Amino acid sequence: MKKLKLEVFTQETRAYDGEVDIVLAPAAEGQIGILPGHASLLTKLTAGELYIFDGPRVEILAVGGGLLDVHNNEVSVLADSAVRADEIDIYKVEEAKKKAEEALKQGLSEREYTLAAADLSRAVLELKVARRRHFTRSVMDE
Repeated sequence: MKKLKLEVFTQETRAYDGEVDIVLAPAAEGQIGILPGHASLLTKLTAGELYIFDGPRVEILAVGGGLLDVHNNEVSVLADSAVRADEIDIYKVEEAKKKAEEALKQGLSEREYTLAAADLSRAVLELKVARRRHFTRSVMDE
């Protein structure tokens, strides 16, 4: 069976590089599925969960928006942020979430409020991805 070459980049790092069967991405128009042979495409990504399927293995990344490009069975994701589910420290993210929630209760400038809201959104997404990873693993292990 044909595979897709998937690369996920942020400004700081390459978050994923490998051959996969299917990619599900949070596009601006809704969730989009990419399989081998997909037509060329350039689309905007929203913050959400990027699912990577390779045989029975499923990997999830929390992406903070960006661009997705598909061409000749190559998928490139240029993400504002990307973290693999297995790299998420739940305790650290819970703490960041609490800190952002507390900050939002304070009298903040518009800029500070926007930054705290972004921190809260990122923490909520990462917690969702981390929890989904544990659920996906337990279901697949049965």
